[in-house]
Amino acid sequence: MITELHHIAAIVSSERSLEFYKLLGFKETYRKEREHDILVLMSGCGMQLEFFIDPSHSRPSSEPIGLRHIALRVSETLEEEIERLKKESALEIEVGPIREDWTGARLCFVKDYDGISVELRE
Repeated sequence: MITELHHIAAIVSSERSLEFYKLLGFKETYRKEREHDILVLMSGCGMQLEFFIDPSHSRPSSEPIGLRHIALRVSETLEEEIERLKKESALEIEVGPIREDWTGARLCFVKDYDGISVELRE
């Protein structure tokens, strides 16, 4: 069962994009430069935003600038939640591999019926 919204992630084209969220009351809490982008976490309003700053949009995949995925925390294990989704869904659900992110949390991605990525995390 889903217990809460964990974060919202977006790909942005520049550092300037973050200024808008600072105006809304979000504060930067984490930053990491990576091969293809800069990862920035911001917190505020009781939620977390995850931004991938990618000025050249050189990501290895074809993800557009904009919403990247929705992340939801699960109350059971990922395996139990995936089993429940497959059992209760009338349509086939695409499920990616279970892995650990850069914080050590277990997660996997599923796609909704329109192809939008949804991250499930313990």
